[in-house]
Amino acid sequence: MKLTLVKKVEEARNTKSFYFKPEEPLQWIPGQYIYITLPKLNYPDERGLTRHFTIASSPTEKDLIQITTRIREQSGYKKTLDKLPIGSFVEAKDPNGMFILDQKIKNNIFIAGGIGITPFRSMIKYNIDKKLNLSMYLIYSNSDNQFVFKKELDNWTNNNENIKIRYFDSSISGHLDTNKLSSFLSDQKIQNSTFWVVGPNPFVDAIEMLLEELKIPEDNIKTEKFTGY
Repeated sequence: MKLTLVKKVEEARNTKSFYFKPEEPLQWIPGQYIYITLPKLNYPDERGLTRHFTIASSPTEKDLIQITTRIREQSGYKKTLDKLPIGSFVEAKDPNGMFILDQKIKNNIFIAGGIGITPFRSMIKYNIDKKLNLSMYLIYSNSDNQFVFKKELDNWTNNNENIKIRYFDSSISGHLDTNKLSSFLSDQKIQNSTFWVVGPNPFVDAIEMLLEELKIPEDNIKTEKFTGY
């Protein structure tokens, strides 16, 4: 399937959203990812022309497919994507992935590390637009104060009582540990909640260990590891 690049938005330092219009209607579930193949590489990249990205837009925003990513100097693919002119075509495969919103889960605790925020944007927006009234508490950890989607997330929090967000700047407060995470969860019914953890491999591994220390049942933890960022 062909996608047409229609817009680019700088979300934070070295982080951009790319909006694509599909040639035909595309269906996906919040949390799924899509493979995107560039027409060519302007910079060398041993990993080639194709990458997969979580779809940051909600299915309720079905006119456009939004992907959001860090632009890394060492990635020829990302640098080429960044320079792609508006109106360019890319090839895409149908959305895939099993890290998806489950509407039967009423109490959700999201823990995002860096660009791991992308599936949670889709899930929160879908929850709001569909008026599902699912409880969603986002703990968003970042290595600096450049929180992606912050203005949008703050607006959603202010206008939806079932959405709550806690930002955590690890450059100031150090890495999340058991005590810090416990303090964030003190007013949550954690034993009746499902934990969703997304981010780079070391972040996800560390959070899984913290949740184990907090005696969170393994069945109540869902994870997605982002590689290549």
